Amino acid sequence: MNINGHKVEWPFPLKLLIGASLWFISFSLFSLIGIGIASAFTGLKFSDIQAMNPGIHSSTFTLGLKIIQLFEDIGMFVVPALFLPFIFFQKGPASFIGFKSQSTLLLMLLAILLILCIQPLISITGYLNEMVRLPGFLSGLEQEIRDMENKNQAMMQQFLNMHGPGDFIINIFIVAVLPAFAEELFFRGFVQRSLQHWMRNENLAVIFAALIFSFIHFEFYGFVPRFILGLLMGYAYLWSGDLKIAMLIHFTNNFFDLSLSYFMKQDVKTSGAEPVPGFPQILFLLSSMILLAFLLYVFKMRAQAAQLIWYEGDQNEE
Repeated sequence: MNINGHKVEWPFPLKLLIGASLWFISFSLFSLIGIGIASAFTGLKFSDIQAMNPGIHSSTFTLGLKIIQLFEDIGMFVVPALFLPFIFFQKGPASFIGFKSQSTLLLMLLAILLILCIQPLISITGYLNEMVRLPGFLSGLEQEIRDMENKNQAMMQQFLNMHGPGDFIINIFIVAVLPAFAEELFFRGFVQRSLQHWMRNENLAVIFAALIFSFIHFEFYGFVPRFILGLLMGYAYLWSGDLKIAMLIHFTNNFFDLSLSYFMKQDVKTSGAEPVPGFPQILFLLSSMILLAFLLYVFKMRAQAAQLIWYEGDQNEE
């Protein structure tokens, strides 16, 4: 902030307070706008839309959910990711987040292969995560968590109830395109970059951003696989310097699950499908892990080389 030509640095606690307040205002405002528009478009009562009552099974209610999801993602992730860099670092979002880097087609193809290759690991960790049991004295809390996640799962299945190509196309935007853009803009573009600045440690920044990314979804029994996805997207962004690569990985993962739900009529779980124990499955998992490690190495080398070439070209233009 400049006052009379002099740069004034706000204390960090004040930045944190202002940033958190504006984030809350943005989320609340856009949520209310979304609920209001959903109520107007569907004709449902404001109280039913606001309560997100899964007992109402209708196409109009599902449409209301999608409208609310659209505005919540904008208010929770997109808008804050655009103004928070100004508050914390006095930088515009474009220069702070990293939209200038240009990734090659090969790098994009490698990114798609990575997210497809990691699916067996996501599946097995999701299965193991679901088997976690809390200590006996926390049995009440565990039941509440399971009840909440069962309710969310029922809501998601209603959300993904597609009757034709039109519903599928709409869900591609709501389930794949929007979360990939909005969440990566916020969690990798702002959170991870901010943690890199404060921690001075790139690996810790990736890990903590992935933890926050998984925690904010409030799904205990899908925490581990979502954390692993966060790590993959975080390192892809770190190595390439291009947020579009992380967005592509996120989009491909969600589109893959959505396509399974539509074409194969399978339930989509955030933690992945339950694996069938046995030697063939274990061998398949090990093979996919070896291939994943190889692809990660190739991706890192290619990404860092591409980033260096882009940086040198950018410097020459200046």
